Amino acid sequence: MKILLVFILSFSFFLSDTPTAPSINSNAITFELKNIDGKTVSLENFKDSKGVILTFLTNNCPIAKMYQNRVKDLQEKYAKLGFPVIAIDPADSREDMKTVANEKGFNFEYLHDADQKISFAYGAIVNTHTVILVKEKGVYKIAYIGAIDDNRDETKITTKYVETAIASILAKEEIKTKTSIAKGCTITYRK
Repeated sequence: MKILLVFILSFSFFLSDTPTAPSINSNAITFELKNIDGKTVSLENFKDSKGVILTFLTNNCPIAKMYQNRVKDLQEKYAKLGFPVIAIDPADSREDMKTVANEKGFNFEYLHDADQKISFAYGAIVNTHTVILVKEKGVYKIAYIGAIDDNRDETKITTKYVETAIASILAKEEIKTKTSIAKGCTITYRK
């Protein structure tokens, strides 16, 4: 009996330490995080948007580095259509984030998740975990969770999950692929 109880308690603890993505169509998890300039940013800063492309990105992961230009391209293409990009970094210091953002010319809001709570709440297990939020009657809802596309090698991409989902949203059509598996470096959560 004691062994079973210890197993159950250990298993419960393990589950609570593993990020789990929220459900499609559930309300977005709100946040107030500092950007690289120290300004607090929340979803309220995007009142006029139709939605938001939220991605989790760090600077030391080689796979995330491969996606930095793609994230910039998403901002360039979709911000003017009402879907700006917000990148959240759960691993790097704000100083390192600012350095990389300036070097790479980041054109999107880049936020520091110092206590990692928002990244964990959105179920981010790897870098480039991406969530599309759509505003419905003033409330952000989760419409897509997963990868930006299907290949880290830009020349071998066959499916652009985020772009396809946004096109469906803008056309007022059902998103065919609402979830996919993001691949990247594992995010280490501090206890």
